[in-house]
Amino acid sequence: MLIAGRLFKALLVSLFLALSAYAVAKLDLFGLESSSDRLGDDVYQRVTAADYGRDRRGQQAVSVVYLDEASMQAMRSFGWNRFPPTYDQQWTMLDDLMTVGGSPPAALYIDFVYTGQGGPGEGFPTFLAGVAAATHARTWAGAPGCHVDPLVKIACILAAGGTPMIFAKPSPADVPLYTDIQHRLDGVAVLAPAIVGQHAYPLITHYDFPASDDAGLGVHGFDISPAMAMYAAWCLERGDACGQALFVQLRRQARAALASRAIGKADAPAADAAFADPMDVVWGSRPDPDYLAMTAAVTGRPAPCRGEGAGWRARLMEQLAGLRGPGAGARQECPYALTLGYDRMVAGLGLKSGDLKRLLAGRMVMVGGQFRASNDWVESPVHGQAPGVQYHAMALDNLIEDGADYRRNAAMLFDSDLLKSLLVAALAFCGVLGVMIRNNLLDRAVAKDSEARLKAKVYCPLYGLMFASSITVIIAATWVGVTYAHRAPINWIGISLCALGFLFYATRQTLPADIVGSIEHLPPVRRVLAIFRLARRWLKFEEDRLLAPRPPAPETPPLPPLTPKETPRHVEI
Repeated sequence: MLIAGRLFKALLVSLFLALSAYAVAKLDLFGLESSSDRLGDDVYQRVTAADYGRDRRGQQAVSVVYLDEASMQAMRSFGWNRFPPTYDQQWTMLDDLMTVGGSPPAALYIDFVYTGQGGPGEGFPTFLAGVAAATHARTWAGAPGCHVDPLVKIACILAAGGTPMIFAKPSPADVPLYTDIQHRLDGVAVLAPAIVGQHAYPLITHYDFPASDDAGLGVHGFDISPAMAMYAAWCLERGDACGQALFVQLRRQARAALASRAIGKADAPAADAAFADPMDVVWGSRPDPDYLAMTAAVTGRPAPCRGEGAGWRARLMEQLAGLRGPGAGARQECPYALTLGYDRMVAGLGLKSGDLKRLLAGRMVMVGGQFRASNDWVESPVHGQAPGVQYHAMALDNLIEDGADYRRNAAMLFDSDLLKSLLVAALAFCGVLGVMIRNNLLDRAVAKDSEARLKAKVYCPLYGLMFASSITVIIAATWVGVTYAHRAPINWIGISLCALGFLFYATRQTLPADIVGSIEHLPPVRRVLAIFRLARRWLKFEEDRLLAPRPPAPETPPLPPLTPKETPRHVEI
């Protein structure tokens, strides 16, 4: 009965601590919970970045072509005299990407927003005609079934023999404006909302707009992110359709739409079945060998990026920023995807025809800007400030690597705080049991007059087991959640501080004496204790002098009063 009472008490203590942790997580006071969530994810990604993509499956499929300040300056010799370039100049760039690799890319994403509101649209008919020819819009644009949603449109483009071209657009939830330029582009290509400043990367987005407003806002059923659009094009071209029934149904629906047949409910793909949850983008740190070779060939020197860590142990030590010293480790990793500036591709200095083939032919090519003055930058835990196009490229790489088992963002899950609180409760319960075991052993030792031997042989291993097991459980829960549950790491920093802080609090009165008593028989510890006792004796005289009671000060006799003769006179002026 006594044991059951103690277990019930341990359970109550652990549940109280779990409820407190759950309340703190939900209230997110001062943003501490969300900040520690992001910090835990960032540290985990930096430690494991060198292990991402061992087979380089996604890296061999994704390429990035960019424009930056240096590119625009270099392109002046080719007639690019203003920014943004004219529409026909931009089509020349896209046409180069379609042809100079020997065969066209599997799909193109252009991370530039075309609204037609920033200046004259000279050359836009040429631009629009080139896009329509690349996507074979003449075959599918007149089929209403191909405009049901963007996934079906991509399937129709591929079924017609074209190359899917995805253009960025503002999110209709942020900018409720659908211009004539965007409407005309939407008729021959696919528009996907650009994602800026979002911690979680959405794949499929539904809106709460009235159905009557969808056409005016350019919404076809739902919107898909750029990475999801490119991944759909990649899977639709594969014989196994990436093992997803969604893409098999999309092929069937595209054939029916091109044949002007009626589409039944059975043909409507359930896009939300596998890709409804937002993604926690995983960043890799091992650059593409082709990128290193091309950079060295073009610039004449190695790529200016830091060396990659030798493994997770080296990466873990890199987190000790205070030990690295100022400026150490300031350089970031090279881009994970194969990346090349458009001006370098045009100039061709140091490049061979095989290099352009590896960059473009049959690959998922993403085109974007790296302008420092723009706001299209994201905070990468591995690369620091990264261009937005690299964010889309990394998300696409995640989908190619993991498919529907991509890492979900734990902060967006309803039960993530509950799971963390239950883990805190389990750790607290085990800690209370450990303290109870210690007290029972002490009671028996005192009864048998063997307390000294108990301290030497039991206490230190017991405390070590309590603290080590808590850390091990947190590490195991984090690893299992990431590897098998495909979730972002739990807030392992907050949970560790909570569990270890509770253990220190529960043993605050016994831990120092027990630890010292368990190791005081060791020769090195004996010497340290002897030096400590000697120092205490040496300083004891000062301690005694400070703590000794002081005698009261002698009383000063009062001064005698002044006599009338001694009274000072007032001098009148």
